[in-house]
Amino acid sequence: MIYFIMAHLEYLDIETIDVEGGIRRIVDEEPMDELVASIRQHGILQPIVVEAVEGGRYKLQIGSRRMAAARIIGLGRVPALVLDDRLEAEKSIAIMLVENLHREDLDPIDEAEAYAKLKDMDTKVSAIARLVGKERSYVSHALRLLRLHPKVREAVRQRTIPREHALALLRLEPEQQIILAEEVREKGLTMVETRDKVRGLLGKELKWRLVPIRIEPDIYDKLAQIAPDGDVSELLKQTIEKLLS
Repeated sequence: MIYFIMAHLEYLDIETIDVEGGIRRIVDEEPMDELVASIRQHGILQPIVVEAVEGGRYKLQIGSRRMAAARIIGLGRVPALVLDDRLEAEKSIAIMLVENLHREDLDPIDEAEAYAKLKDMDTKVSAIARLVGKERSYVSHALRLLRLHPKVREAVRQRTIPREHALALLRLEPEQQIILAEEVREKGLTMVETRDKVRGLLGKELKWRLVPIRIEPDIYDKLAQIAPDGDVSELLKQTIEKLLS
């Protein structure tokens, strides 16, 4: 599903524009500094997108980072595309997601989650690829990252292991993914070395199994107080080993 919008350009008083919470999970300081420096030197080259609301005010639809940078600099007016018609909720979300995906500082998991949201809105992978200027295979591979174990996904999010290495781990069991992801991080394995390790682990008997359990927060806090170095997982492991012996 691809959306088109009609709008006209105006220069608006920044104080008339209301900004709601953005969809970004993390905003890095360095990219914001670069944006501030760019706008300070060249101005806002790409207008923000707003929707007219009551009382002569406007609601920001696209461009929260440009608005934040404009406020930091102290700009009084900003170029804005004012939508001719109000956006439906789903259309608004879709447009913001596409805008979000064009940012260079987006981490691989945020990117994959944005693709997944667009896909949930009945947007085909090929259409998503066209919207963001990527190959269809790139978008497909990005979506596969969401099948990784949560610990590995977090490592990809924090960029402690590269996206391509993480994709290679998808052939493994969750336990093996965690082990090899740690090895990739600690030893700085190359892509060839990582693939060789994956082939070596395939079909091998697992040395340990993940056992997901739920613990109430107050109980977890009490366990953390008596656990070695506050490590609840290690405490549970030692307790089980004692019980078995």
